[in-house]
Amino acid sequence: MVFFTTCINLIACSQQNSNVSSASISVPGHNQVRLSKQALDSAQLEILTIKSRPDQVKISTTGEIKADENRVFHINSIVAGRVMKDNVVLGKVIARDEQLAVIQNLEVARTYGDYIHQAHQNNIDIAQIQARLDLVKKTVQRLTRLSQEGIVAEKDLLSSENQQKLLEIDLKGLREHALHLKAESKALLAAYGVSLEAEEKKGLEHINSGSPLLSPRSGVVIQKNVTVGDVVNPSQILYVVADLSQVWLDIAVYDKDLEKIKEGQPITFRSDSVPDTTFTGQINYIQPAAGDTSRTFLARAVLPNPHLILKPGMFGQAEIFTNNNKTFPYLPDKALQKYGNENFVFVQIDDGRFEKRVVTLGDRIDDGYFIASGIIPGEQVVGIGSFKLKSELLKSEIGQNE
Repeated sequence: MVFFTTCINLIACSQQNSNVSSASISVPGHNQVRLSKQALDSAQLEILTIKSRPDQVKISTTGEIKADENRVFHINSIVAGRVMKDNVVLGKVIARDEQLAVIQNLEVARTYGDYIHQAHQNNIDIAQIQARLDLVKKTVQRLTRLSQEGIVAEKDLLSSENQQKLLEIDLKGLREHALHLKAESKALLAAYGVSLEAEEKKGLEHINSGSPLLSPRSGVVIQKNVTVGDVVNPSQILYVVADLSQVWLDIAVYDKDLEKIKEGQPITFRSDSVPDTTFTGQINYIQPAAGDTSRTFLARAVLPNPHLILKPGMFGQAEIFTNNNKTFPYLPDKALQKYGNENFVFVQIDDGRFEKRVVTLGDRIDDGYFIASGIIPGEQVVGIGSFKLKSELLKSEIGQNE
């Protein structure tokens, strides 16, 4: 008996609450819904203010990292010869003027050998002239004393003085020749990457026959076509080195998106190789024609890469953000309701009164749409809870039809 009485009381309470709810919500017009203060508090509607956003659309596609061709350089040997040393491996980071290899170069041995021979002969000539000059100087001094005493003729003194001047001229010429000889040999050897001073420190018993191959710039070795023992020639590319502190991102672009993409648009790139890092850049080149074997075009962006994280050959997801310099009202998904062929929102007229407004959708972006018509920036619409208003409006329409 108690259980039956309790059930009656619960049913009565439920009917009472239902009556309150129905009385709290009304549909005064075909496209309006009114909520009493009690119903408004109970519904907990979220009110959003419509804002403008730039007409920026995100295009998702794929991209591949490539070396910046403007920062890639090829290294050749300037002489033909056999590789005596190979100091690098593929992928190594090298510095400017670092020795990559040593190529056997008989011209180095010939140039240094000629320098040693000529320098040695020049030193002998200087020593001989210096000895004769010292002797003539003593003769001049002796004849000067005798001439003052009237013992020798003045012409003998003048002849010795003239001989001294000629020897001094010869000595000066030999010393200048030594400087020119060293400068010429130094320049010839430097062209092959060999230091004359370093060779002289090794001693005359050692004659170098190798030409070091030095890197003209710092970078990463991305291609290597040589090993010890190979015979190479000047037309052969031995190493390809790339400065990867800045890289290219080649982005696949399809026909339907081509008109939306312009130079200067921002992009982001994320690779599976480094999933926790997003790289940003701007498009600076758009391929004028589609690829030969596909219907896709290519857009290129330059990405800074100071820590060399990005490597040529990496694939990943690229996103292009287009912008045509126009702004449109932006509507989040949670405020949009659909029924049949209509897309609509509920605009707040005043406290507790809401109007159904049909809208025309534009491009989709993030979690919502640009709105082409129907609402303007500054208007307030219902976000979370708009489905409740839609239900009340539809129930009213169904009741009127009946």
